[in-house]
Amino acid sequence: MSEIPLPHVPGKSPPAGSFLHRLQAALALVIALAAIGLAFWEGIENRRHNRLTVKPRLAAEIETGRNSAEQFAVMAIEGTGLGPAVIGTFRIYFDGVPLGGDGSSGSLWQKVLDAVDSATQVNAHSLGEGYYFPAGRRYVVFEARRLRSEGEAGGLADVLDRLAVQICYCSVYGTDCEEVLLSTSSFKPETCRR
Repeated sequence: MSEIPLPHVPGKSPPAGSFLHRLQAALALVIALAAIGLAFWEGIENRRHNRLTVKPRLAAEIETGRNSAEQFAVMAIEGTGLGPAVIGTFRIYFDGVPLGGDGSSGSLWQKVLDAVDSATQVNAHSLGEGYYFPAGRRYVVFEARRLRSEGEAGGLADVLDRLAVQICYCSVYGTDCEEVLLSTSSFKPETCRR
């Protein structure tokens, strides 16, 4: 096998102190600095893109209605964003007043449960601080159902008019903090901590 000869360029390379040699060194330095700057900028843009791809969004859903056998009222949230929501605060308001308790779901909802008659089946849930709410998930916060024959006066929509739930949440990076308010009445909830 024969080797391919390299072409020989006649003439000498520029001397070490010549203008062309200095220009060649300066251009190499400019190209190297541009490459470092481009890599730095690409890293910043990549981090920004990653943060946007996990931006959470919670949507509120309130539904009341009747079918042939029962009447119902439902408050739910759904993760409609691209990433999980980290729950910061979960507040329940009844008649515009924030309810407190020892942090357990039952004690937070006790005043609401007391306002609903005994013929009504109620499911009430809360979310703790730091809970990761995944994207695409639907979660029923409050649900009440009652047979139509039992207690037609004072429908379940009356309970929803007195009830509100505020959920404050952020992205997994601790940025993009938002809130969702489940309420059929208009009132000013407390400000979310950021």
